[in-house]
Order: sequence, then C-alpha cells, then structure tokens
Amino acid sequence: MSDPISFHNVSKIYRIPSLKPWQAIKKISALNDVSFTCPQGEISCLLGPNGAGKTTVIKILAGLVSHDGGDIKLYGMPYSEAMKRASVKIGVMASNDRSFYWRLTGRQNLEFFCSLYDIKRRAIHGVVSDVLLELDIEKEADKPFRLYSSGIKQKFLLARSILRNPDILLLDEPTSHIDPIAKDGIHALIRNNFIYRRNTAILLCTHDLYEVQRLADYIILLNDGRIIAEGSPMRLRSLIHPGITFIIEFSRMPGKNWAKRVPVTIIREERGKVECVARNKRGISAAIHAAVNHGGKVTKCTERDESIIDIFSRLIQGNAL
Repeated sequence: MSDPISFHNVSKIYRIPSLKPWQAIKKISALNDVSFTCPQGEISCLLGPNGAGKTTVIKILAGLVSHDGGDIKLYGMPYSEAMKRASVKIGVMASNDRSFYWRLTGRQNLEFFCSLYDIKRRAIHGVVSDVLLELDIEKEADKPFRLYSSGIKQKFLLARSILRNPDILLLDEPTSHIDPIAKDGIHALIRNNFIYRRNTAILLCTHDLYEVQRLADYIILLNDGRIIAEGSPMRLRSLIHPGITFIIEFSRMPGKNWAKRVPVTIIREERGKVECVARNKRGISAAIHAAVNHGGKVTKCTERDESIIDIFSRLIQGNAL
C-alpha cells in the first residue's frame, strides 16, 4: 500500500506585487525541492522556526494554495486526481478559532460545517453527537462558542477536522495558546483516538518542542523552505553524536590529556564534569579507567539522551550537518 502523503521535489514561490507600479514583483521561495512521505498510523511532524515553510505545506495539502513544481501523491494517486474523485478524505485543524461563529453554540457550529461537507441532513445529528462524545465535549456543546476556554475551543477545532472521518489529518499548531494541562489532554486525544483507534495518517505542523517530544514518530526538520534533516528522534540524535553520550562527574579532576588515547570524544568540560561521546559501552569503561589512572576521582557516570531542544537547535545551526 502506498504512503498516504508523498512529496517529491515540491516547490512554492509566493509572488508579491509592489504598491509601486515601476517596481518588480517580489518573489519569496517558501518551499525548495521538498521531498518526504507520511506513513499510515503514525504522526509525522513538520518542525522548524517561524517562516520555515511548515504552514505552506499544510495549505498545499488542504488545497488552499497550489504548488509551483514537483509531484504530490495521496495513497499513490496524483493529488489533483485524488481530490477530483474525492477518494481521499483530508481533515484540517488550523489554529485560528475565528472560523467558528462565536454567537452559535459549539453543536450548531459543527452542524453547520457538516452541511458544508455534504454530509446528508438526516445523518448530521448522529455525526456531531458521535464526535462530541469521542472528544468528551458533549457537556459543553450547547454553550455559545465565545464562552469556551482556550482548551475547549481547541477541542472543537479538532472536532470539526474529523467530522468526515478523514484518512489524513493535518494539524497546524493544534495546542497553541493553551495551558500545559489542556495541552496534555489534547496530546492524549490525538494519540489514543486517531492513531490507536482509527489508524489515521497525521501530519503535525508545530514549533513547540515539547509537543514534538510527546507526539512525533517521525520528524521532518524544515529551515528556509528546505529539509535539512529527517527521521525518527533516535536517528536525529545520531546525526549530532553518532554513539553514546555520557557525563562523568569528579570530586577531583584528572590530569591534562587524560583522554588522549581513549576512544571517546570530549564535547564539553566544566568544573567537576566532563561530557563525552563513545562508540559503545566499552568506550565508557575505558574513559573511566583512564580518568582514574590520571589522578581523577570519579563520583558518578550517567548516560545522557539528547533532548529534542538540543537536536533542533544544533541541526538548525548546522553544527551536525
């Protein structure tokens, strides 16, 4: 079975006309030869700083803007053909709650959107009720939308995106402007309801590193419209330091050049601590043995997992590539 989403050398240029007729149109390259795939039943994360091109990818897949070059396929079909036949259902969750009517209740809003999605009138009530129940917002459904908290508004945005039971779910900053507890609740909903129960293909667009750490099965790192790295969190860690990162703590530091003949690389040396990378466990043992032989007194040795924040900052800065 083909991947739900496949980008191949996709490019997008925004043309911005000048207010002055004698000046040329300004061209901004939002995407430049972007290629990636999103598998079924996994959360693929588009990660990058503001202006990297993440939202442009979402807009192209949602049909809001067209791409200028390259090929896009959905389940092996050309994008235009899949949309024309309506053979692939795509759900989109944007971060802007202004698309809801604030004087209407949450239920009324969802019923209105059902009518826009060509869901049969007799089925609308059942569809909306099922979605409200699934996302645990049935008790809030008959209050005016303007009275909802930020967390409940985000849940209704998510509810709208799944009214058609989509094959592909596009999430653009799904937890922006909400508190950590509400954020954790939405993360659990995304993982449990759409991955474990529905086996949906999810493309998550965010620059929230905590969100990436909680949700991402696969990371696509964008910067200035280009993919600079991609893979599982474990693979991205290996791009930075291929091996085992560990920290040795000393009550007495070893002498100079203690690691000269040891198969480790020293990354950082501070007072009482040395951070190293070894190819394997033997390298850790050799480092400790060499430090002791050079007069060091070891109090602690711990392995260190590179955090998503470390991965993101180092790859963006180009230190690992």
